[in-house]
Amino acid sequence: MSTVDPILQHSSTPALHFVRLRLFFMSGTGNTLRVAHWLAEQARPRRLAVEIRDVEGARSSPLPRPERGDLLGVLMPTHAFTAPWPVLRFALGVPLGRGASAFVVATRGALKFGHVNLPGLEGTGLYLIALLLVLKGWRVRGVVAVDMPSNWTACHSAQAPWKVADIIGRARPKAEGFFGAVLDGRLHFRLGSFIGLALGLLLAPVSLGYLLLGRFYLARLFFANEDCTGCGLCADHCPFGVLKMRGRPPRPYWTWACESCMRCMSFCPERAIEAGHSWAVLLFYLAHLPLMAWLFGALTHVTGFVTPTSPWTLFWTKYSLQLLALAMTYAGFWWLIRLRLLNRLFTWTTGTHWYRRYHEPETTLAELVGKGKRVGEGRRSDGVLE
Repeated sequence: MSTVDPILQHSSTPALHFVRLRLFFMSGTGNTLRVAHWLAEQARPRRLAVEIRDVEGARSSPLPRPERGDLLGVLMPTHAFTAPWPVLRFALGVPLGRGASAFVVATRGALKFGHVNLPGLEGTGLYLIALLLVLKGWRVRGVVAVDMPSNWTACHSAQAPWKVADIIGRARPKAEGFFGAVLDGRLHFRLGSFIGLALGLLLAPVSLGYLLLGRFYLARLFFANEDCTGCGLCADHCPFGVLKMRGRPPRPYWTWACESCMRCMSFCPERAIEAGHSWAVLLFYLAHLPLMAWLFGALTHVTGFVTPTSPWTLFWTKYSLQLLALAMTYAGFWWLIRLRLLNRLFTWTTGTHWYRRYHEPETTLAELVGKGKRVGEGRRSDGVLE
C-alpha cells in the first residue's frame, strides 16, 4: 500500500521513462547514504543506470547537463531545521535542468524514548532545495522526509542498538514507497511535508542564525582528548577536507568550514574526539564579551572607526568582529588544551566523553568515502554504481 496521502498523489505522464538515476548525497555518519542505497537497489531492477556521488565531490567534477531520461535525486541531512550549507551550494551550482526530473530527500534525526517515537523536523530544508531546483529549470517530482536515528552526539548520547534498528526499520518502507511513486511517474508531495515547511518557517530565525553564525560556533567545540594518537584518520576522511592535523605531535584542528557532520567523532578508533560542553560555555563568554569589546576598541583606536549609524553597517561590523573573536579564542584553546591537566578538565566535564557514539550500523568508513563497496554492487572509487 502506498504511504502517500491520496489527495496529494497525482497522476503524471504514464509514458514517463527514466534511464539514468543520479543521486547526490551529504552524509557524515551514513544515514543519508543508506537511504541512497535503498533507492539505488529499487532502481536497479528497472534497468536504470545508477550513480551515487557526494555533493562535495560534485565541486571538483560537476554534474553534466541533463539528458532525456535523467532523474536527479538530492539527499541530505537536516541541520537546524533547514538544508546544510554544502547542499545549498550544490543546488545553486547544478546545471540548468531543461525540464528534467528531480526529487529531494531529507533525513531528519529521530529519537525513541522507551517505545515512543519522536520524529525529527526537516523544516524548510526540503522545499528550499526544491525551490532552487525549480528556479534552475528542473521539474521536482516529489519531496520526502525520512526519520533516521539522530547522530548529533555533540548534544546527546546515541540510541541503544534496538532503538536504532527500530527507527531504521520504519524508515526504509517510507523511502521506498516515495521512490516507487516517483519511478511510476507520479508526483509525490505529502501533507506532512507542508506541515514541516510551516513549522520551519516559524523557526526560520533559528535556521538563519545557524547558517550565519551557529555552525561556526559548533565547529569550534571539538577537541581531541588524551587518547588521541595523532593517526590523522579524522582529517583524512573529513567529507569537506576542513579538519587539519597541526602541531608537534599532530593534533586535529577544526576550521571554519566544519559542518558538524559527526564523522570524526563517530569513527575515531580511540573515541578521542570530544565536543566540549564546559568549553562551550567559556567560548560563548570569551568570544562575546571581553574579546569582542577589545577588538571593537582596537578597531576604533587604529582606524579612527566611528560607530556607524546604519543598522546594517553596524550588524556586519559586529558580525565580522565576532567571527574574528571566535577564531582567536579557539586558536588559544587549541594550544592550551595540549596541557594534560587542562585537557583532562575539559574532557571530564563534557558529556560526549560518556556518550555512546553513533554511525549507521551497516555503513563503513570506506563506503562513506567511496572506497568500499556493498555486497552485490560494483561500486568504483569514483562513486559510480554499475
